[in-house]
Amino acid sequence: MSACVSTPPPPPPQDQMSRTQVETAPADLQLLCADAAAKASGADSSKILPVSSSKIDSTTYRVELDASGKKTSCLVDTEGNVKSVQPT
Repeated sequence: MSACVSTPPPPPPQDQMSRTQVETAPADLQLLCADAAAKASGADSSKILPVSSSKIDSTTYRVELDASGKKTSCLVDTEGNVKSVQPT
């Protein structure tokens, strides 16, 4: 007699996983956005914290900032040029 042993299927390849990978902005670009938001609002840059970031396209990142409870969104390119700072 032979036993029937079932084995779990192998995990899907990395590129077929259902969860998408979000590329975050490098720390230096997040800090540039925090500094730009401080200048735009007249706040102390040490009080502005990046809370999340994501890649928009091949050269642009969006950085979400918290300035003592005030939410701000910043667009910065890979060269370190801040494109915009907007309250959200």
